Amino acid sequence: MNASKSANLIMDYYGHKSNGKSVLVFKPTQDTRDYGYVTSRAIETRIPANLISPDIDGAMYSMTKVFMPRMVFVDEVQFFTPKQIEELTSIVDKLGVTIQAYGLMTDFKGELFEGSKRLVELADVVERIRSECTECSNEGVMNGRFIDGMLQTEGQTVLVGAEQTYKVLCRSCYSKVKEESTV
Repeated sequence: MNASKSANLIMDYYGHKSNGKSVLVFKPTQDTRDYGYVTSRAIETRIPANLISPDIDGAMYSMTKVFMPRMVFVDEVQFFTPKQIEELTSIVDKLGVTIQAYGLMTDFKGELFEGSKRLVELADVVERIRSECTECSNEGVMNGRFIDGMLQTEGQTVLVGAEQTYKVLCRSCYSKVKEESTV
């Protein structure tokens, strides 16, 4: 999405590692790009990640309990199930390990992802990473999915392997492009 979420995660990861702190990284299996790694196009680097399937509960808690890292990083948190988000809160509350989770709030239709919704409901702190609209200089708050140059407003939330392009748009530009795509 070009919002630098993964770049921020990677920079924070290296910051903790360079200070001698132990870390764990989790990533959902639904994100098949560079499988097993958190990758950033912005800073052209990657770090290894433990893959978590949506049908497995307890793995993140178990791994954290065994390794007891200082910090847990979570990439693409929007793809985790509500139950897995609750598992993350157990890591914080029961094990005392800090978690930083990165991901999108809403899908290409402007609707909250299930994982993001539950995270917002339970998180101690929610911070938005500012990104700029690709069409103007306003803050980008919408994720437009384009196929053959046309904005998509219907379809599967997760579309793996399809030829699509995502653009970060402000609400105004999203509405304008949506209107133009339906004409």
